[in-house]
Amino acid sequence: MKERLTRCACVVAALALLNGVAFAGPADDRTTSAALMPVAQQNDLVQRYCAVCHTDARKNGGLSLEHFDAAHPDPGDAAMVVSKMKSGAFGAAGIPPPDHGTQEALIAALSSAAAGADAWTVSRTENTAAGTPTVIVSVVQSVPSTASQGEPDLYRLTLTCRGGARGEMLLAWSPNVPQNGRVMSAAADGRAPLTYKVEGTETMGNGTAGTSGPGSVVLRAMPLPARTLTVSNLFPDQRVVFPFSKLTSAARQALASCFGGS
Repeated sequence: MKERLTRCACVVAALALLNGVAFAGPADDRTTSAALMPVAQQNDLVQRYCAVCHTDARKNGGLSLEHFDAAHPDPGDAAMVVSKMKSGAFGAAGIPPPDHGTQEALIAALSSAAAGADAWTVSRTENTAAGTPTVIVSVVQSVPSTASQGEPDLYRLTLTCRGGARGEMLLAWSPNVPQNGRVMSAAADGRAPLTYKVEGTETMGNGTAGTSGPGSVVLRAMPLPARTLTVSNLFPDQRVVFPFSKLTSAARQALASCFGGS
């Protein structure tokens, strides 16, 4: 009886996540999501409805899901996927969406996987042929929004450093799309901001003729902040602050060879 009650409590807790993308809690707690939907089913649905547009070659919204594994999910990936699913992204695949219950179960499972996305996530890989390491650091922040039925706007910042080459700092957002040609700003540590024009379209990777507005922008020439990076005006009267002061010294050292210091 105790085991049965514990399982029910997990399901109830995960279903509560349907009301928003939750970031608190352990990042690798798979108990709740597995109770709702098996990992294999999660992977199958993500591949069918998401990875067809978010590929390595065509990273719509700055996101590739080709290698998504619900058994070992990246919290930031999961958070952005949940945000897109809640905004109706199931229909973008060009095939009939799953039934409502399946959609809710998948969103609940991935919401559980998104726990901890508002803390810095660090991944390291090595190209054995070239002998060069790759370090990827990312974090997700949310901002209240009156659009998308009250769902928050998510901002994800991803820094990539490959073997000491010039690094890439990528800003992505979900679920809303800014006006094409909009000029936003980003400022490191309260310094004078740099401005970026958000423009262009993203084509669907599923063979359909559908397109979407831009879902990400590269913040070129941005140094590695010591304390904060503040992004403003991507959407009217909206500002988001990324907490670089919480980046570990090991992660900062790994990025230092690719980004100018602040």
